[in-house]
Amino acid sequence: MGNVTSCTRSGLKDWFLQRVTAIIIMLYAIFVVIVVLTLSGDGSYHTWLAIFQNTWVKIFTILAFLSLMAHAWIGMWTIFTDYVTCACIRGFLQVAAIVGYLACFIWLICILF
Repeated sequence: MGNVTSCTRSGLKDWFLQRVTAIIIMLYAIFVVIVVLTLSGDGSYHTWLAIFQNTWVKIFTILAFLSLMAHAWIGMWTIFTDYVTCACIRGFLQVAAIVGYLACFIWLICILF
């Protein structure tokens, strides 16, 4: 029986998923840099609000954040399983990471909507 806390239960699939999520994160970072460089306003709250009122920007932001969560989870899971030998501590760290990721995701949804 494999470890149920791994992302895909396959090292190759986890590796591939981490590369795909890295590309999505990179595309979002490029998008943000372009937005910052081409801001027509003064960078005020209302300017950013206008940018993030677009549905496609909200969807892209959520996709990028989900990619960030998956990317971070694969990395943290690898670190926890490789370097934390005590199963109780490893389980606690994994639960703490999941709770932290979910709290940040809920916060993102509250900010966007």
